[in-house]
Amino acid sequence: MAAALAELFGRWGAPPATAALLGRVLALGIAAGLLLLAYRLLVRLAGRLVAPGGPLPAARARTIASLVVSLGRWVLGVVLALLTLRALGLDIQAILVSAGLVGLAIGFGAQSLVRDVITGVFLLMEGLLHVGDTIQVGPYTGTVESVGLRITTVRMLDGALRIVPNGQLTEFTSHSAGWARAVVDVAVARDVPVEQALAVLREVGEGWARDTGEALDPPEAQGIMRFSGGDSVLRLTIKVDPGRRLETEYALRRRIKEAFERRQWSALGA
Repeated sequence: MAAALAELFGRWGAPPATAALLGRVLALGIAAGLLLLAYRLLVRLAGRLVAPGGPLPAARARTIASLVVSLGRWVLGVVLALLTLRALGLDIQAILVSAGLVGLAIGFGAQSLVRDVITGVFLLMEGLLHVGDTIQVGPYTGTVESVGLRITTVRMLDGALRIVPNGQLTEFTSHSAGWARAVVDVAVARDVPVEQALAVLREVGEGWARDTGEALDPPEAQGIMRFSGGDSVLRLTIKVDPGRRLETEYALRRRIKEAFERRQWSALGA
């Protein structure tokens, strides 16, 4: 394209050197404009994926959109840099060969970086991690804010942003996959009849499920889980959506406390 434009400027009376320079600059401008247009279309496509009613689930759409925009930005920068070097008259093939050799040398010394990228690719391909998921990595639990090829950022409960290399995500716990179980343990005094306490727990669980409609399965009031200082520890469990587990446990504890107080029982563990 640059040669054709230079020839066109030459026909218009420009000196050969000036015509060649103008041809390269104009060709670079046209290529940059087309790349920017493609990037804008890519961003718009990513926005449609994230929009409500899109073809993909919301969490997966946010993850893919974030990755696509990030990759598009990097590709745009690299291609523009190569086109600029070519417009300046530099040999791009020699630069690419040199970059390949340098990258190979760096790869031997940066194996952790390669591991992070490979792990990130498999995490995204297999759909194991999404933006908005609540995960636990070691002793830390938080909400995934972004997933990249090299790092994943997790917002902790206290607001701190933890940056986790993908190579460290070989084993983690997801609290947002499929369903979750709200579990509330209640220690009741030894003078409280266990069967009556279980009946109250069952009544509380069924009342919550009836009022909210968020229970995925009927509530279960289990028997004595263990003993604590002479008290019997009972358990109420309800299967709910992962994002509602903590709120469900808060609500159940409040209802259990109110139900026990009406009977003048002490809900030690609620």
